Amino acid sequence: MHKREDGITKITAFNKGVHMISSIKQGSVWLFIFILIPIISLGQNYQGYDFRTLSLTVNGGASLGDTNRNEYFLSSNFSTNVKNTPTFGLGMQYALSPIWSLELGYQHTQIKGLDRPFETNLNQISFRNIINLNQLLMINLITERFNPFITAGLGYDFYNYRSPDDDIFNHNSSYNLGGGLAYKLTNTVDLFTHYEYHIGSNELDNETEGWGSDLVNSLTAGIRLNFGKAKAIHPSWKPSSPNLSKSDYDLLMAQTDRIKQLSDKVTQLEERSDQNDQRQDSLIQGNRSSIDSLKTRMDLLEQQLNDLELTLSDLRGSINPVTVNDHSGIAELLPAGHYVQVFAAYTLSPAQHVRNHAVNQLQNSLQEAAGKIFIIKRKQYYEVLIGVLSDFSDATEIKEIMRDFHDDAYIISFPRPINLKMDFKGLKVVDEK
Repeated sequence: MHKREDGITKITAFNKGVHMISSIKQGSVWLFIFILIPIISLGQNYQGYDFRTLSLTVNGGASLGDTNRNEYFLSSNFSTNVKNTPTFGLGMQYALSPIWSLELGYQHTQIKGLDRPFETNLNQISFRNIINLNQLLMINLITERFNPFITAGLGYDFYNYRSPDDDIFNHNSSYNLGGGLAYKLTNTVDLFTHYEYHIGSNELDNETEGWGSDLVNSLTAGIRLNFGKAKAIHPSWKPSSPNLSKSDYDLLMAQTDRIKQLSDKVTQLEERSDQNDQRQDSLIQGNRSSIDSLKTRMDLLEQQLNDLELTLSDLRGSINPVTVNDHSGIAELLPAGHYVQVFAAYTLSPAQHVRNHAVNQLQNSLQEAAGKIFIIKRKQYYEVLIGVLSDFSDATEIKEIMRDFHDDAYIISFPRPINLKMDFKGLKVVDEK
């Protein structure tokens, strides 16, 4: 068994720390990995960007030997001296965020004895967490080409030890941690270099002395091929958000205030629109009610007009026409005599409807019906009148017949008594002669 008497005392302080990590078992390594997990929460999301999240890596380099611990600061650590040997591998990466990627990889390393002849072929299957530091350290504010990163993970090793005396195949779990630097060549191609501590079985050199694990440290360089759209980039190259100048900030605040003012104005317009809609609905509902009421009254008017025809054919006195506007149906001049008010409304249209219907129904039995059935405007009302009757008793009979159609039917006579003239104030069509 090969033995170096002063080996331990010559190990540098740095390697002592590394060897202590190699002696700590699975719980400590997992603790280290999960300490990195809060960093993930700092990762930006993908909104507004189109990224290439899937990548293939190919690497090659050297597994650093354990020839003289005084000379090789980052060298491997075995129970016996070993040579520098080549290593190569590949991996598949998936980016979860601009800060965090996952990699499933394979690495082949050959370990060769220096003082005694042996050779170990080591096949490593590893799972790594990759933390991109350009996002955390804000290096992307300075350049979008360089990205330092750190790695930590676990894996499983399959190894075959051969010497003149032994041929041993075995397997064991392993852990890895390291760091590196990536360089963006194009959107598709990144170059990188990576240094890694591989903490594996203590039997890779078929010796069990030392710190409980063999430490296979390697320095590699490689290429990463990012798959995706032509203009898309790998998430680790996401540019930093630009800083706003004071003038940009002032402009943004001014636009924000304007947007708020416009929003308030739109809200006011919406409220007015809602109020108008409510008024329209109310008017429509009111018109519907008025129309329904008018239809009912028109049906009642039909019944009363039959009785009115008989009365008009047997008048004691006479009924004379007045001057009426052909378009509106409103009387232009009211001579002295008696009139029967048979309908009243707040608006002109219902009054015209009643008046026109009565004229059409009575035009065969009442000559010049259009001049004897007309409308006057009294105060806020539009009233439908029949006149001019020369005999008051004829007016009385007509009023009684029309009472079933219009409860408020009454007789008015012109000229008006002085004490009643106030009811017709502003009625300019009355003939006082």
